[in-house]
Amino acid sequence: MSLNFDDWAWNDPYARCSESHDAKEIQWLHDSYLDAADRSTKELRALTQQLYGHDIRYVMLLHIGPFDAKMLPELIALLRSQGFSFIPLPEAMSDPAYAEDPHVALAHGVTFQQQVAAARGLSVQVETAAPAKLDTVCLKPK
Repeated sequence: MSLNFDDWAWNDPYARCSESHDAKEIQWLHDSYLDAADRSTKELRALTQQLYGHDIRYVMLLHIGPFDAKMLPELIALLRSQGFSFIPLPEAMSDPAYAEDPHVALAHGVTFQQQVAAARGLSVQVETAAPAKLDTVCLKPK
């Protein structure tokens, strides 16, 4: 996977906020999801430029969940606004960049480019983690 922003992390908070009908926090979830996708995509494209000097055919990891389903049309619109188009996975994987095997195992959620950068000895910081607030948003007081 060469694009990721921990999209799965919004699903449980969305369920909690929906149950409590918290429109303000649901709007925050909406905005933070799109912001995370936008920021992560831009940072990973910049890393890709650093590694290869051009864009590659990206493979985005997305999960199945209620908030992912709700946000998918806006996520697709965001990606299209950044110049992305959608192709079958075998076509994406035919990009020559994926022929490189970085032989590096890193923590979960790490993208292909981050593995390649580590294998090349480059120190890079790409923020793909979800906001910490997701752990507490719309939790019922004990």
